[in-house]
Amino acid sequence: MTSDHASHRAAVARPRRLGLLAHGFASWGGGLDFLRGIATGLHHADATLELHVLAPMRGPLVMARNLRDAANGLLGRPNMAAHRPQPAHLERALAGTGAILHMIDIGPRALARATARLRLDALLPAIAPQPADGTPWVGYVFDFQHKHLPQFFTGEERVKRDVEFGRMLDNATAVIVNARDVVKDIEQYYPRRRAKVFAMPFSPAPGGDAFSVDVADARRRHGVGGRYFIVCNQFWKHKDHGTAFKAFAALSARHPELQLVCTGATSDHRFPGHFDELMRQADRDGVADRILALGLIPKLDQLALLRGAVALVQPTLFEGGPGGGAVFDAVAVGQRSIVSDIPVNTEIDEPGVTFFEAGNAASLAAHMEAALAHEAPAAPDPAELIARGIERRRACGQVLLQAVDFVRAA
Repeated sequence: MTSDHASHRAAVARPRRLGLLAHGFASWGGGLDFLRGIATGLHHADATLELHVLAPMRGPLVMARNLRDAANGLLGRPNMAAHRPQPAHLERALAGTGAILHMIDIGPRALARATARLRLDALLPAIAPQPADGTPWVGYVFDFQHKHLPQFFTGEERVKRDVEFGRMLDNATAVIVNARDVVKDIEQYYPRRRAKVFAMPFSPAPGGDAFSVDVADARRRHGVGGRYFIVCNQFWKHKDHGTAFKAFAALSARHPELQLVCTGATSDHRFPGHFDELMRQADRDGVADRILALGLIPKLDQLALLRGAVALVQPTLFEGGPGGGAVFDAVAVGQRSIVSDIPVNTEIDEPGVTFFEAGNAASLAAHMEAALAHEAPAAPDPAELIARGIERRRACGQVLLQAVDFVRAA
């Protein structure tokens, strides 16, 4: 056998090495969940893959950002340091996925060096176009909220998103999105795009530790009493906590023992007074003392509280993927969900998920009343839920590999 033939056979036999780009995802909790979903999907679709996560979490630019955050904290100015996940959070998110984590500097040069050193065959998901003459890459487009809810964005922000999405769809060979509804938006707003679009299927799956925290212990730690509904969203205006609060107030006279538990950051940089106004309205409605806004809590505590609730309430007015992260988690652990009927959410076809008219507190209250009247069936055994999740993630991973194979063949 010639050396050329031997080299060719070795190259064919070498497992595919994929680089997972953490830039834009490792800086917030939902992004960590998204990266975990990508990694677990690929791992279950092809266990021979080598997955390398490239996380820009070191170097001079990171040090400068940390110093800026510290200075803002000392001066009493708002900053995101308290909400920004640390490397340990990323490590936990990737546990069990088989992915290898690499801390790199911020910037395209550091990424190019890491890609070459690790001999990566493809990169994904890229939130910005990558060099055309470099390693094949799969882009990512999150959603078109600025088109559907323009009142939540400045004119400058809307133009910026239009330009960035246009650049991505013109420069990428393939992009992945979280829902078929996003594909429809791309077809409407960018009909002459270059990129082929791959919609990832709804793939909720519990991590191996999702059932590790006892529900009663979590309730004691966070002061949760009797029966309760739970909302697991940051207090961004488009999440529409206001409708949930009004529905809860309508139930309160008939169910004085009921609580509404809310997890997630209480700040919205676009509408700084939003949370305070919600709580003032709850006070006027006489239910402020039964709404528990817990803020950011440990993920495993959140999952325990979710498991112990009557049901999850998801009142959101817009999501880039079906149900958002909250319904993902609820379906994963076998909990019921009452979900707004916006188009993207109706892509969910799972038992225990019911829909109310988005923005209609009376409709939501009726569904909550029905949930109180009908005890939920016992959740399946955790082992069964984990097995279901693996199958969902495997299906998602197969779509991701189709996108990878498409860009490599282009």
